[in-house]
Amino acid sequence: MATHKGCALKGKAKGTKTTSGKPHMEDFNGSFNKENLQVVEAETLRGRKRLSEADDDIDIDITKGGDMMTMLDRFGADINKAFLAKRKRLETFTKSSVKTSHQKIEQLWRVQQRDRSKVTEDYCTQFNAVFNQWDTDVQKSKDNEEKLLSMFQHQQKMFQHMRASQSQRLKTLKQLLEQYIQSLDTMEKTHISQQGAVQGELRQEMALFQKKILMDTVSNMTDQLTKHIVLHALCHP
Repeated sequence: MATHKGCALKGKAKGTKTTSGKPHMEDFNGSFNKENLQVVEAETLRGRKRLSEADDDIDIDITKGGDMMTMLDRFGADINKAFLAKRKRLETFTKSSVKTSHQKIEQLWRVQQRDRSKVTEDYCTQFNAVFNQWDTDVQKSKDNEEKLLSMFQHQQKMFQHMRASQSQRLKTLKQLLEQYIQSLDTMEKTHISQQGAVQGELRQEMALFQKKILMDTVSNMTDQLTKHIVLHALCHP
């Protein structure tokens, strides 16, 4: 924009000092690029119309070599005016566009900031809820771990006590078994001794009983024999 402005001012300044049309046209051609060619052509047509309307009493005979310098000066002035108006409109449009863009960007930034804040707030809420639950679970886990450790220690003590009790009971059972076996041995020996004594007594009693029976039998036989002899004697005197 600054380059176009400088070029326009430069062309205007040189337009009043040139003595022929050729240097002025070279400066004019150097002041505009291809992007403004259509604008220049349109402004040239409008400038020619304004020149024809303003100078109805002046007969410019280009084919016969009229006042070319005056025409070029007016043409350059019209072009400069058109360029300045175009530049002013461009500046106004640029300012308006920049302002509108700035407002849109600011509004978009606010919307995005609000969205980011909402997302961040939602995330913080969810994170805090999950974190608090996790912290509660960790605390419960620690409490349960302590309880389990206490229970394990208690169970370990109980197992040790039960093992000691079982060992003592097994020892007692072993002692009782040994005493029982010893008692059986002693009792068996006693019973054998008692049986021997009883059998001895029975033998003695049987011998005495047999002797008595024998003596009773002999006595009976003697008595019978005596009676028989007496009867025989009585029967046969």
